[in-house]
Amino acid sequence: MTSAILNGNAGLIPAFLVLALPLGAWAWALAARRGLPRWSIALLAVALAGELTATLYPTGLGGTQDSSCAWGAALDFTLNGEPGRLNVLMYVPIGLLAVLAFGRPAVVAVGVLALTGVTETVQGLLPFLGRACDGGDLAANALGGLAGVVLGCAVRLVQRRRMRLGGRELAFGSAMAVALGAPVLTLQFMVLEPTVATGMSGATGPQRELAYGDAELLFGPGARVVAVQHELLGPGTNRLVVTLEHQGFVLDWPSGLLRAVDGGFLPAETESGPATDQQAREAADRFLAQWAAGRVAPGEPKFDPHGGVGGRRRFTYPAPGGPVHVDVDRTNRVVDFQQD
Repeated sequence: MTSAILNGNAGLIPAFLVLALPLGAWAWALAARRGLPRWSIALLAVALAGELTATLYPTGLGGTQDSSCAWGAALDFTLNGEPGRLNVLMYVPIGLLAVLAFGRPAVVAVGVLALTGVTETVQGLLPFLGRACDGGDLAANALGGLAGVVLGCAVRLVQRRRMRLGGRELAFGSAMAVALGAPVLTLQFMVLEPTVATGMSGATGPQRELAYGDAELLFGPGARVVAVQHELLGPGTNRLVVTLEHQGFVLDWPSGLLRAVDGGFLPAETESGPATDQQAREAADRFLAQWAAGRVAPGEPKFDPHGGVGGRRRFTYPAPGGPVHVDVDRTNRVVDFQQD
């Protein structure tokens, strides 16, 4: 994870400098002795120092949780958040500079995959660092590193510099993948406990478009959406959490099914009315016909005149996925909807 960069850790930059300066100087001297491109080698050493600092520097949030690794987050979910995009950007220069320095794209590709695998595994093995092993981070790192490899190949082609792409190089890369991947996979499966990835990320354009449209349908034209977040509750369980100034609602994604509504409860003294219980029931039925058609089983709802949030009328409808609750205020406004 690179989110620690944004957390204001006072020692992060000094730690990077302490690591980067000697590594960069050593790499420069080594490249000079071996006849390798000095700037590429030195900058690669600095980029690796940045990766080590950004991913393994203690955040101060360490705990006593068990060693584990979270899996199940799709790559698009990871990339919707700023930490995921930073993970991609962090690995692009590593792949790029390594190809420019050595001209061995197959070996470099294996190397960047091994680097992110080792990094995430160490994060899982050392939870006291305050970090977490995450399959989404691994995928983002790998994407960035491989993009850097492709970019490095393009630069070398433009410069007409030779690259090693023969069968011997591919065979060496394959052997390297086995040698580096075997211990990582062994630790992942034998030591780390697999867990389900959960969390929040920013919404995509189509997700925001759906949220804005439903906000106007639910609360009227001019409804102001403050935030739209993509929530991952587990593999295949995605929700959009939409927050307005005084209301909110939750949708399944990508189906768009409405899961919950918080209508923003008006103080009792501002409400007009009163409306009858029958009118409240009709309002609840109309709401369900528009927003939960086919999800409610036939039968009369259970009615509790004071069972809703804030003492509103509550109608509880039987449904295959769990009871559906609709709360109606004294002005026949649906102010709460949820399904257990």
